Amino acid sequence: MQAKWISKKELKKLLTAWTKHYLVYAPIDNDHELAFQMVKEPARIVVDGYSNTRYPAKSLFLPQSEVLMKYDGILHSVENTEKEKILFGIRPCDAHAMQLLEHALVDVENPDLYWKQKRESAIVISKACIAPEETCFCTAVGGSPFNTADSDVLLVEMGEDYCVYVLTEKGISLCKELPDAEDTQLQAVKKLTKKVVGRMPVLLPKQELHNALMASFETEFWKDVSQSCLGCGVCTFLCPSCFCFDIVDETVRKERVRNWDTCMFRTYSLEASGHNPRPTKVERTRQRIMHKFAYWVDLIDEIGCTGCGRCVKYCPVNIDIREIAEKALHREFEGMKK
Repeated sequence: MQAKWISKKELKKLLTAWTKHYLVYAPIDNDHELAFQMVKEPARIVVDGYSNTRYPAKSLFLPQSEVLMKYDGILHSVENTEKEKILFGIRPCDAHAMQLLEHALVDVENPDLYWKQKRESAIVISKACIAPEETCFCTAVGGSPFNTADSDVLLVEMGEDYCVYVLTEKGISLCKELPDAEDTQLQAVKKLTKKVVGRMPVLLPKQELHNALMASFETEFWKDVSQSCLGCGVCTFLCPSCFCFDIVDETVRKERVRNWDTCMFRTYSLEASGHNPRPTKVERTRQRIMHKFAYWVDLIDEIGCTGCGRCVKYCPVNIDIREIAEKALHREFEGMKK
């Protein structure tokens, strides 16, 4: 890992220069929300003063709606023709989520080529969180506001400058002209890191939580925590590590399309026979929480939530996934069987 240094003024110039050679995606304020969009006017890039975009950056690699094939008498796969792109300003929680998604979408024998092609053509420049929101809890699930996982470059804001941690070969080629950071500057970054992380939630006991949720499976606990759920799906659509989708054939457009789906919808698990193994919001809420904190742990020994806080921030009825985890940890499930 290399440590470089750049002023905010020079960074803006560098971003403008990158747009001439790469497709650059960055946070853009489109009046009603902050979203990752392709940069056409560099002056519109939001560099500072934001915590996160509403929609996660995964939408650039797993779009909300994506044409997989076209039909004109013969099926044709749609190839990714984008040139190399830069994803600028992603937060560490979203970058870590892409690493999790690799486990689901990039199987060695049968990789999702649509995801793989987009991901391999991207250079990821993440931006550390020096002022996490109250809804952020990345440290509770094993992350950090300064996490470097799945990033090529990590920027840390230091007043009117940035410390630039160069993490991969892609990052080196992009930042080779920047001056090295000085020891005093790096010490200041370490001090800031310790201060910010010290204010964040403590790490959840992963295995203990897993075991508690497994013990709760057939209890009234889920009726309690799902009582106010509307089944709107906001929590999963805005989650950076959710990857459920449906594939439909649009006969008029003659296209096969992949669309985001969610386990929080009643029809998601509806079988052709008419049977639904998750008929109510009780079972659907249980599936969502178990997947994040139990099933992921079984599969890869990691929690499948990155603590971005979107599901907490945007839930219309204020359901808090952190509270559900805490209740599970501190509740006795003996005698609570349905």
